Amino acid sequence: MVAKISVSGSLAGAVNYNMNKLKADTAQILLTNKMLCPEPNEVFKANDMIKDFELFMPQRYRTENPVFHVSLNPHPDDKLSDMELSLVAEEYMKRMGYGSQPYVVFKHQDISRHHIHIVSVRVNEKGKKINDKFERRRSKDITRSLEQKYGLHTAEKVSKEKKPELKMVDVSQGNAKEQVENVVREVINKYHFLTFTEYKAVLTKFNIAAEEVKGSHYGSPFSGIVYSATDTDDNKVGNPFSSATLGKFAGSEALERKYQASKEHLEKSRPAAPLKRAINQAFAGATNKEQLRYNLFQSGVGVVYRENAAGRLYGVTFIDHNTGAVLNGSRLGKEYAANAIVDRLENPQRYEHLTNSPQSNDPISRSSQASLQPPYPTQEAQPIHRTEQHYESSSIDDSIGSLFDIPILPNTTDSEEDEFRRRMQRKKRKRSFGL
Repeated sequence: MVAKISVSGSLAGAVNYNMNKLKADTAQILLTNKMLCPEPNEVFKANDMIKDFELFMPQRYRTENPVFHVSLNPHPDDKLSDMELSLVAEEYMKRMGYGSQPYVVFKHQDISRHHIHIVSVRVNEKGKKINDKFERRRSKDITRSLEQKYGLHTAEKVSKEKKPELKMVDVSQGNAKEQVENVVREVINKYHFLTFTEYKAVLTKFNIAAEEVKGSHYGSPFSGIVYSATDTDDNKVGNPFSSATLGKFAGSEALERKYQASKEHLEKSRPAAPLKRAINQAFAGATNKEQLRYNLFQSGVGVVYRENAAGRLYGVTFIDHNTGAVLNGSRLGKEYAANAIVDRLENPQRYEHLTNSPQSNDPISRSSQASLQPPYPTQEAQPIHRTEQHYESSSIDDSIGSLFDIPILPNTTDSEEDEFRRRMQRKKRKRSFGL
């Protein structure tokens, strides 16, 4: 049995996640503790559940993230009854220190391996935080004990299972919000990016568009992100979802923290060299952007082209699905920036030193196409031409020879795209003066 603990400040996010499963008939409530149960013939409502949790806690407390959300995942071969799952949940919560806390146990049935989610609060009636020292270590000890008590498979066997794949959003299947939420969460967990442009690029591969919304309300600045499901031609489909409705993990503040974490990760892992080799190899035999896209796909690398309304390429982002690195071309060096991509396709002889270099032909530690598995979207095998009709900022001058030769500044701009935007603005001014 594997326990996955998450803590957050969004009570609504944790409750709504499970209640949406309930509405879709893919979950049921097995057990509640210190919660006001609905009247006979009535059902639980998310708002009432949230109020119950809030009424339990004092109005003032110092805990920054008061929400406790854990999933308990038995091995697929372990067939537990609802009563057994309830007993497991009750004992787990008691031994974790939550026996006197309000909590709700949900049984999820949306996948073949039934599992439970438990939502509670980390603050007691007096405003004191529930002890979370060595929380994950204690949790592991408890689940091992429960495995022995109920004769379940051990967590080591579960860990060898394949992780669920990231799937492209398909609105025809319904539950668009849930699909978008799941993909956004997994993209943030798996990929490493330093700017919103790079983040957006990954999401497009899974049929999601994201936009930043900034402004002020009564003099107070605000910022947020709006997500939309798209079709395979990048057309938005259905209603958009604000980051607030998905959860704090999808908002601006969380992304700022992600940029910093990605910066630290990329500085340690240095993914530029293998990615550049894969790109150089992909240029062999490619005469247009779509052939290049397909060749990159063979190495598990995605690419997003940014073009203006006239079809001019002004930006490019490479997505290494093997390592999770997401890098604008200009980060890798001037030979990988948008202008160079076009020139390399039109004049390959100028870049033979890159395509035919020993470094490019050396075996690289990448999975072969035969062994490549999702989470990268397999629909890229038949390339989709993606364009964006607006200008975006990225980061780091395109004259950088290799990644991380100088400190990364996540909020700087991509000089190539800036220059392109300035040229367009100058042309527009000239036309306005009749020149």
